[in-house]
Amino acid sequence: MIIKKIYVRNFRNIKEAELSFDNDLNIFIGKNAQGKTNLMEALSVCLGGSFRHVRFSQYIPSDDQKADVLIRLNFTDDDNIRENVVEYSVSGGKVSVKYNGLKMNDAAELYGVLKYVVFIPEHLNLIKGSPELRRNYLDDVAVMQTKTHLKKLSRYNRGLKQRNNILSFINPNVSAAELSAQLVSWNEIMAGEGINVTYGRLKYFSFLKEYAADIYSQLTEGSEKLEMDYYSSIFKTESINFNNVNQLFTQYIAELEKNLDAEMKLHYTLAGIHRDDVNFYINGMAARDFASQGQLRSAALALKLSEAEIIRRKNKTCPVVILDDILSELDHVRRNFVINNIEKSQVFITCCNIDDLSSLKNGKTWVTERGTFTEV
Repeated sequence: MIIKKIYVRNFRNIKEAELSFDNDLNIFIGKNAQGKTNLMEALSVCLGGSFRHVRFSQYIPSDDQKADVLIRLNFTDDDNIRENVVEYSVSGGKVSVKYNGLKMNDAAELYGVLKYVVFIPEHLNLIKGSPELRRNYLDDVAVMQTKTHLKKLSRYNRGLKQRNNILSFINPNVSAAELSAQLVSWNEIMAGEGINVTYGRLKYFSFLKEYAADIYSQLTEGSEKLEMDYYSSIFKTESINFNNVNQLFTQYIAELEKNLDAEMKLHYTLAGIHRDDVNFYINGMAARDFASQGQLRSAALALKLSEAEIIRRKNKTCPVVILDDILSELDHVRRNFVINNIEKSQVFITCCNIDDLSSLKNGKTWVTERGTFTEV
């Protein structure tokens, strides 16, 4: 898809702005807190939801709480023929979302329909942060491709919650055999859905692993190597044969039962897909422990661009790519790749330093100041 233009009124610090975009590259330069990220957020709001994950009341300008918010986004499909319109508004404390004039219940209904990929500085935590962030990211990638993954994950989490409730409030005098009998049905739910979720995660992890390695190599002109592996707390490997589901189910149940004595003392479930993780290595070294800030940013960028490649391959459409504050802490080789070599997708980039654009070849550029955008 290609975003042709956007109209924004009373969104955070943007009083009113209307911009027409380049089909390939759009760059916004300005100091911090001037409105660059706010404009990127306005784009994301119309594509399925804010990447800041905040309440809509926070969109309203702080100096005018009675203001009506309006965002109108015009885009074309990949054939660049038919123009579509998404209109998002907040008025009187109520949100309205329209897609080509038809009212939607929520902007989230557009998530997965209108494809986009976003990088924000917080995504550096995908590499060095908690395992939960990486699991959630893999699940988000899978859900973008199929809503069935979300159903499987939800059923697993309900089973896990019930199992943990039993472990949390067990009678001190209950025997292991009695407790095991209480857990049987929840073990079966966790095993069945855990296998399904693992399959969904690994299906897209294999693509991410391949594409991210290639993109990272391009980013560094072959001087560095990125590798990834998936740690399964149940199966202990990412090379899982899903053709024999019965064997996997038996193995999953056995792993849950093996930990029962320890779980009786700790009062929570020790193994399962909620304990899985992804590890990143740069030139053979654990990225979370040894990578520089530039390497962390490069690895996170490679991951997000790999996500875009999955969408292109699987959905036969080119997603919009939003890169917020991506250029800081990158050397000139990596900056050159970002601003000149991301192909196939329409790209939006924000940055603070105009010197970072010294090798820029094409595209449109705006200077951002106090919520206004001046094309240069």
